[in-house]
Amino acid sequence: MPSFYRKLSTLLFGRIVDESLESFKPLEPHLRNSNMKILLKTWVSMIFFNTVMSFIVSFVSIYVIFSFFIEVEFYIYIFSVIFMPIFVSSIVFIVMYLYPVQRENSRQKSIENNLPFAMTHMAAIASSGIPTEFMFELLTGFKEYGEISEDSKLIMRNIKTFGMSSVDALKDAAERTPSKDFRQVLLGIVSTIESGGNIIEFLNKMSEKALFDYRIKREKYLKTLSTYADIYTALLVAAPLMMLSLLATMSIIGGSIMGLTIEALMLLITWVLLPVLNIGFLIFIHVTYPGV
Repeated sequence: MPSFYRKLSTLLFGRIVDESLESFKPLEPHLRNSNMKILLKTWVSMIFFNTVMSFIVSFVSIYVIFSFFIEVEFYIYIFSVIFMPIFVSSIVFIVMYLYPVQRENSRQKSIENNLPFAMTHMAAIASSGIPTEFMFELLTGFKEYGEISEDSKLIMRNIKTFGMSSVDALKDAAERTPSKDFRQVLLGIVSTIESGGNIIEFLNKMSEKALFDYRIKREKYLKTLSTYADIYTALLVAAPLMMLSLLATMSIIGGSIMGLTIEALMLLITWVLLPVLNIGFLIFIHVTYPGV
């Protein structure tokens, strides 16, 4: 995000944030683990800035629309002008507050899904006898490993730019990663280096364990997916067909349901309810998929 945007947010709301920063302290570890490279004070200032701006923009937009383009009842006008900006700004506040948590979870999933393959690669590199830091330097060139490559860049930055030892750089990366499995690997490498153990043997064992855990997770997810398929078939295939068949029969008799004609209700189910439910189901599958 632009540095000007960060500076403007901090300039306008920095003092207010200083007074309430303790309330946002729980957000700090999520910011660190999400690798967003931003200070807590700056992020909270941006939350306040976006919340206020969304309130102003929505208030002006609703005022202009209802004053010059759409005529509504006075009580609807007052309700919209007062409560809609509050609703919009509240949504913006919640989304921005939760974004680091979502980003942290996304990083965790990326690391845990790529870890078995990265571990196998690391074991193969280590078997050639090169130093540990060069093993992570090679990983930085593989974008296929997702956030593991980003953490490897962090390790190499600490070593080359900040002059840290490989052990200290690995410890720092272990503190910042959101994945417990990757943290265990990094700290295990540190322990092996400090104790003079066999790094190749350690990486081989960890890669085997990671691949085994990966298979178990995929098998569990496939079983869960079969359950989701049964639920989908029952609720979004069989039930709508039965309902539409019933409504088609009722349309012969005539009448209305909840003020809607049978034909209008059938159109509502076909073109609104079913698409919305299907999209919601797809989003649910996307969110619960281990690879996301």
